[in-house]
Amino acid sequence: MIDQTRQAAALTAIETALGSAAVDTNPQSLARYAIPGAQPSGIVLPADEGQLAKVLEAATGAGGTVQSVCNGANGHERVSEDGVIVIDLQRMNKVLEVNGELATCLVEPGVTFRELDAHIKDNNLNLWVDYAGSPDESVAGSFIKRRPGFTPYSDHFLMQCGLEVMLADGKVVRTGMGAMPKSTCWQLFKFGYGPWVDGLFSQSDFGVVTKVGMWMMPQPPAHKTFMVSVPNEDDIAPLYDVLGPLKLNMAVANGVAVSNALHEAALLGKRRRDFDGRGPMKTSAIKAAGENLGIGYWNLYGALYGLPENVSILWDMVRDAFSSIPGARVSDQRGGVNPELWNWRMGTMTGQVADAPGRLSDWSGNQAFAVNPVSPVGGEEIAQLNEMSRGICADNGFDLLSQGTAIWRSVDHRQILPFNSTNSDSAARAKSCAEALIAAQAENGFGQVATDPGLGGAVSGTLEKGGHSTLHDRVKSALDPNSLFASV
Repeated sequence: MIDQTRQAAALTAIETALGSAAVDTNPQSLARYAIPGAQPSGIVLPADEGQLAKVLEAATGAGGTVQSVCNGANGHERVSEDGVIVIDLQRMNKVLEVNGELATCLVEPGVTFRELDAHIKDNNLNLWVDYAGSPDESVAGSFIKRRPGFTPYSDHFLMQCGLEVMLADGKVVRTGMGAMPKSTCWQLFKFGYGPWVDGLFSQSDFGVVTKVGMWMMPQPPAHKTFMVSVPNEDDIAPLYDVLGPLKLNMAVANGVAVSNALHEAALLGKRRRDFDGRGPMKTSAIKAAGENLGIGYWNLYGALYGLPENVSILWDMVRDAFSSIPGARVSDQRGGVNPELWNWRMGTMTGQVADAPGRLSDWSGNQAFAVNPVSPVGGEEIAQLNEMSRGICADNGFDLLSQGTAIWRSVDHRQILPFNSTNSDSAARAKSCAEALIAAQAENGFGQVATDPGLGGAVSGTLEKGGHSTLHDRVKSALDPNSLFASV
């Protein structure tokens, strides 16, 4: 538990170092970062590395605890512990370099996908921006949280190349080739001499990322987007069985999204009007919700890229493969699909940065927990995961809003549990459901690829104590001996 006396002293020390205007304790501001049962004691927005170093020094001297976020004011990042001091890096938002010839960028942590896209367009560069769904999410934050996108560059962790990090003592370090002062390859070659340490600063409490390099996708000569809809819940198994070999052989190279009808309805801002907090929708109602949008129970979004003749060959192969599923609709044309959904989904796979039509949390609340299991790209495993997860959600009175993103050989799933943050019972039930999902999924071999604030303890409890915990503790004691940074 965080000592609030020390937190107050740390806020005073930060004000002394940067001025009284540097610290925001307005209740409305604090609420933007809060989760049920936890909100920050103050918010600091440093404008540059010099101010950030002063914040860390002041907080350390007072024995305070801080948590850095890349762009938290818009609700994308929230606190992990009650009373923590938030260091929001949104003002450190310079696009430092975009190399159109080599397709790389170097950005500060406050830069959003929308801002990076605007920079690319302003400079007439033929590059695509891959983003995880919200244009206002931080580019650096997507790497730190390992959030996938939907183009062939969907694996943001893999596409990251070179970091600059400020440690708890204020020392700035650069990873990979950036460790050499005159390096010409910081954003071109991921590694350097010795161990590769970039991963230490994703989903971690070891330091503050102050710059991140990313590889970007050059606009391809040709591309074709498509959608596959299947009518029944049980069709999830054959859908992934067909997709698996296509992903393994890179025929469908993008981050392939597969969502159920409720996820898409929520994505469109279609609020569940009859929600009373006590029961999930029946299968027939879920199918009807999909039919009203011109989609199926499950809906797959894929894309093909390359030379025109290669795309044509791939399309024939992919269309035939998915058409083998009874009842499947395979199309590269919108047809009867909701136009907002079609246009946004197709845009995410072709570098078009735009707002989603609605917020998933609005389906039956105003905030949401997300459970993030990872599975093989295999029909049997994913059918098992879906059936188990749907059952747990139903037992707890929740609909299952589900999306999986297939990357390489695995699928990153996001299972959304909306709740009303102003209702303590609603929030408690959502957290309890999320914890039940995490425990049951681990028991069946499905680990979490990420976790929301407030759920870290549930995920840590599924890991072997002699592995992750021991190693984490040793690195933590070396890099942050005073526990300046809050656990995530």
